[in-house]
This record gives sequence, structure tokens and C-alpha cells, in this order.
Amino acid sequence: MAIPVIETGNTGVLKIPLRNSFGELGISQTSWNLPYFLVGPENPLVEPAVRAVLTGKPACYFPVVFYGPSGTGKTHLAYGLTEAWKRSGNPGPVVIETAQDFHRQLTDALESQALPEFLDRRVRAKLWILEDLDRLAGKTASQIQCAQLLEHLANQRIPHVVTCRTIPGGIPGLIPTLQSRLTQGLLVNLSLPSEQTRRCFLQELIQTRELQCTPEAIELLVSRQTGSLLQLRKALMELSVLRATRHGIQLQTVQSYLGQPKDIAQAIRKILHHTAKQFAVRIRDIRGPSRKKQVAYARGVSVYLARQILRLSFQQIGLFLGNRDHTTILHSYQRTKKLLAHDPAISHIVDRLYETLNSLNVFQRCKTCRKS
Repeated sequence: MAIPVIETGNTGVLKIPLRNSFGELGISQTSWNLPYFLVGPENPLVEPAVRAVLTGKPACYFPVVFYGPSGTGKTHLAYGLTEAWKRSGNPGPVVIETAQDFHRQLTDALESQALPEFLDRRVRAKLWILEDLDRLAGKTASQIQCAQLLEHLANQRIPHVVTCRTIPGGIPGLIPTLQSRLTQGLLVNLSLPSEQTRRCFLQELIQTRELQCTPEAIELLVSRQTGSLLQLRKALMELSVLRATRHGIQLQTVQSYLGQPKDIAQAIRKILHHTAKQFAVRIRDIRGPSRKKQVAYARGVSVYLARQILRLSFQQIGLFLGNRDHTTILHSYQRTKKLLAHDPAISHIVDRLYETLNSLNVFQRCKTCRKS
């Protein structure tokens, strides 16, 4: 069976089509997840590893062990492989589970004397994937059963995949038998994305979401967001809200966004989330153009809290609230202050929000901030 691999021009990046539980096979403008895995020059073994899993050959590759830090795409690959396996017409059943679930279900099976049923489901699998192997560290009984299961699947030439944060030999608390079994297969180190991969990922997402983004803005994001693709996606999601409605994502908007302390964005998201919940509205409504009374109240309270707790400028708050002009934010802030003096219901909601946000340590952003 041929595994389709798509070249992405002269970037040196490959696209391996995968459909996973977070997205659809086809391009969807409503999804922020790409239906394929991007393979840059930093991850040369991914393509042959995926090919081996989906074809079952060569059997000497098994188990295929994907290891790497958080954000390198282990879960995306694991769930994508299960869907690609089914879509390719391979026989079932397929079992995918986390090490934590494996341990819990094994414990329950031992207590209820249902070990044969527990093992039967897994030995009948035509593809078995175990995620987060690190979670088995120190759990000797579960490791013994895992090692025996891996041995059985290898003898039966059944494809099996394991994911973990570091190379199996470097995980403390693993028994030698399990370590030995894991290192007999193909060890695939997943590295954080290179500049080529980040640029390709960003361009693919922009095209999928039908966003407008200047080349200068893209290059600044690529050069500054050097972590995982999840972090890059998060940045683009937030910028898609901050962007000017007609001109798209400009270099200046990205510069302002990157200039914010990292925890500021997280803090204001907490403010928006809990304020929206209190007023029974959606965050998108607070950030959007809606002028409904309930939404306007929620928007004003969000502005007030962002100003009082985080000490943000009205221009900064405007960027987070749909790229609104600072004079609009100032007016909303002043109107909310007057409401607090005359409307007990709004005052009560703000008091509750102060208590909630204080319990979430949002106030640590500004030790001198206080309610006025």
C-alpha cells in the first residue's frame, strides 16, 4: 500500500496526510488543526516510521517509539495513525490508549479477576498504540504486562506504537525487560520544529483559515515563536482576533502582540472567560461588534478588570478586545465605573469576579493593584 506524501514546494517540508480526532480529512475553515503532519528536515525518520506502521513492514521496526518533548506532535501522530490506518482499508480492531488508562484498567481487571478479558482485547488488536509511556514508571506489575504484550505483538508481526517524552532507556523507574523490548524497535526522536517547518505550518494555517497576513508579519512570527507548533498556532489564533478587520494581520499588530508579557495574554483570557460566564455570553461576543445590553455590560466589566488588575493601557486592552480604538475602551471603562457606583447587581458581579480571579493568582501580575 502506497502512503501518500505531499511535497510543500522548495521548503524541504513534507506533508503526511493524517486525519485525527481533532479535525477532518478535508480542509475546514472552522478547524485550527491541520489534517496532516508536517515533517521538516529536523525529523527525517518520521516518514519511514509512518510508512512502516501503515504497511506493517518491515516488522523489525516494531515497536515504533516516538519520543520527544511536549509540543512535538506525539499525540497528533498517534491519533492520526489510527484514523489513517482505518482509512487505508487495514483490518481492525485498533486499540489506542494512554499508559495511565492501561494501568488503571489492568488494576481493575486484577481486582475483578478479569485479566483474560483485559489481555484479549489487546492481543486481538491489529494496531496497538500506547501513549505517554512515562506514566508507567514505578508501576512494576503494569510494566511486566506491557512488556509481555509488546513481545506477543512483535512475535505476531502486529504493528505497535509507543510515545514518551524521552528515550526509553532514559526513563527512570522502568524495568530492564520493558526497556529492552522498547529499544529493539525503531526509535524516532521528534524535535521541535525548524524555521522551515514553522513557516510552512503558518502558511498552511493562514491558507486554511482564509486569513490575510503580510509576509513581514509571517517572518516576524516565524523568527520569534521558536517553540512548538501549538504555541505558534495559539499566537495566530489570538492575532486573528486582534487583526484589523479589513487589512488583516499587519507587522505592527504582531510587534504589539509579541511585546506583551507572555502571562498578560493568559491573564486577560481568564478575565474574559470568567466575565463571559458571569454574564452568560460568549467571549466572541465580548470581542465582537455586538451592542446587546448584556454583552455591553460584560465588555465594560472586562475592560474595567483588565485596567484595574493588570494595569494595561487602554490601547493594550483595545488590542485584546477586537482591536478597538483606545478612546472606545476609555469610554467603556468610565461608563462601567459609574455603573458600579449606582447598580448593585453589577457591583456584586464585579466583587465575585475579583474573588475568583484572586483565587486564580491573576492579581500576581500586579502586586500593587487594588479595587478602587
